Amino acid sequence: MKKVNIVVMGKTGFGKSTLINAVLHENLAPTGCGQAVTRKNEVYSKKMLLPIGAYSDGKYGMIGCQLNMYDTVGLEIDKEITENTLKDISAHIRKTKEASNIDDIHLVWFCINYKCSRLQPYEIDLIRKMSLEYEIPFVVVITQCLSNDESELERQIKKNLPEISCRRVLAKDAKTRGGVIPAYGIVELLRTSVNDYRYLKVEIIERKLNELDANRVERIEAIEKQGKNIIDSYVSSATKIGFIPGGCIPIVHGMCVKMIGDLNKAIGIKGGSGFAEEIFADVVVGIIATPLMIVPLLSAAVAAAYVQTTGEGYLKALMSVMYLSTDKELEDNALMKERLQQEIIKFKK
Repeated sequence: MKKVNIVVMGKTGFGKSTLINAVLHENLAPTGCGQAVTRKNEVYSKKMLLPIGAYSDGKYGMIGCQLNMYDTVGLEIDKEITENTLKDISAHIRKTKEASNIDDIHLVWFCINYKCSRLQPYEIDLIRKMSLEYEIPFVVVITQCLSNDESELERQIKKNLPEISCRRVLAKDAKTRGGVIPAYGIVELLRTSVNDYRYLKVEIIERKLNELDANRVERIEAIEKQGKNIIDSYVSSATKIGFIPGGCIPIVHGMCVKMIGDLNKAIGIKGGSGFAEEIFADVVVGIIATPLMIVPLLSAAVAAAYVQTTGEGYLKALMSVMYLSTDKELEDNALMKERLQQEIIKFKK
């Protein structure tokens, strides 16, 4: 029997507890008329049959499971409670995932009242952040729906969160002037949550990978820009030092070692001066510039060109290694040094 773990989130009065009671067919979660009834996060568990598969002969297929529903405090009661609620939800998600089997299901139902005019920006950001961070599917549940007409709220959700599944429900019968509107949507919500789980899970992982790739490229481009600024700074210093023919040679060599060390720091490579000196030796082999630094009038230009060639060659090798390596590989100094040396050899050919 698999476990279905569902976290129910949303603002106060949006029908979270009513929804839980309707799903579990018991009045386990306290309910009220808009006031903050749920004052602490609570887990309600029940062994039951959930609908799956296609609708045939007036019935859905059924699956036995242990359904665990995590009723949470409203997100806007006050800042401190909201922050604590989010921390508790995060801890609950981590704990249940660590103790789960591969076939277990983990979802978040994010409840929004049908009468709301719009989804708040912080809610959109929260859904996106938590779904990607924990690789957990979100289903936006439009609660207390008294009409079958698509609302402006639903159109906004589809526009801002097209990747998030959205279902409408009326968790219990509603009395109106025109009569009683019977409850609906619970079975379809459960069926969507169970049936579409694997699809929703895969979609989130793919989206996370795409976002990580985009962030990685952006980060590498930022590092390259920073590296070019570092090189420009050292070239400027080398131009000034180079006006001392001959005497500038050891200073310029030392500047190159320090420049390589600074470039390493920009990328996050750990290693002392020995690492930078060894890499510097690999880079400068074949760069015949030192003798010209003793020639008056040429020494400044040659010193600057020497530093620039050294820096650009090393930065090019760094960028190549970064694009081809994983973050874990970049943290391995021995592997990093080997890859850099290989790239430098290519650069000098």
